[in-house]
Amino acid sequence: MRLWLFVGSYYLKYCAIILCALEFFFIGIDSLQYAEKFPTAANLLLLFFVYDGLYALNYTLPLSLLLALVLFYTAFIHSNQYTALLSIGYSIKQILQPMLAINALFIAIFVGLSATPFVYMQEKAEAIIYKDNAGNISENLLVKYNNDYVYFGKINPLLQSATNIKIFTLRNKQLVTFAQAPSAFFEGKFWVLHGVSFLTLPTPFLLGSKALKVQKLPVLKTLKGFRPKVLDTIYQNKPAVSITDALRSLHVLYRQKADTKKIRGFLYVSILLPFFVPLTAVLIAYHTPKLARYENLALLSLKFILLSLVLWGLFFAMGKFSISGVFLPEVGVLGPFLTLAVIAFFYYKRLNTKL
Repeated sequence: MRLWLFVGSYYLKYCAIILCALEFFFIGIDSLQYAEKFPTAANLLLLFFVYDGLYALNYTLPLSLLLALVLFYTAFIHSNQYTALLSIGYSIKQILQPMLAINALFIAIFVGLSATPFVYMQEKAEAIIYKDNAGNISENLLVKYNNDYVYFGKINPLLQSATNIKIFTLRNKQLVTFAQAPSAFFEGKFWVLHGVSFLTLPTPFLLGSKALKVQKLPVLKTLKGFRPKVLDTIYQNKPAVSITDALRSLHVLYRQKADTKKIRGFLYVSILLPFFVPLTAVLIAYHTPKLARYENLALLSLKFILLSLVLWGLFFAMGKFSISGVFLPEVGVLGPFLTLAVIAFFYYKRLNTKL
């Protein structure tokens, strides 16, 4: 327990320092980008910084955990504390375990937050800058949902609203109803259309049968469970969607027998990819020398930093390529992740026996 407190406290200190530095750097760069568009109200400006900082955690948290590990080993080897811990009987695994536990805990919390509205921080920050939310609006979407073909003139997933919506309902490949409304809102589990023109077509089309029926409805509830973020996941090139909404999208696409490659890639990236951090930590621990005279610490730190950045960059790029459909997600994300996991497990088993 004392080892866990000692090592864990030092590691958390380095994590906090690097995380704060990266967060301020990220927010500073974004502030330069949006400086001319900042709102005049102080409360909106503060909200922008908060949302932007939370969005930055997608990039700064994994890097902070890895760079803090490099800084921890470099500082402990330089001060001979690492050698002292090994000499009094602690193993390399025992020294590494508190940091692995902290890594796994933070990554698990981060993945859990990805299943909540936490992932929409970028949209909220941009909504403050672009007051008309133009960055979130999609236009001219035609989608299939169960027996309905739905056309959206404009849809704003963040505001959960749409304009110029048309719904074509088919049965046995024949059009049976058509609904059109100038505006619609997603409320509860339904799309609520206002000022609806509802047409019922005669089936079958026979001479002398009942004619076309036209109705004017003030409100129509339809498309149960077809959430706006489902649309955002399917049709945006760079979706910012929670894991729960992505799972709903996968369910919708699976029922429609549509291509699920994009959603599978997004789920792999959101759930599995962050855990490359503790796996990379094992590689760093294995190649860390026991004494300072065994290695040039400055050069060693540079190697570890480059390893962390290269692995993070590769996984990030492969994840983006998989989401955009360039690679199969099993090839672009799952395969490299499992390869890294096998290598890390192999090195972890040999940690205490390495020379």
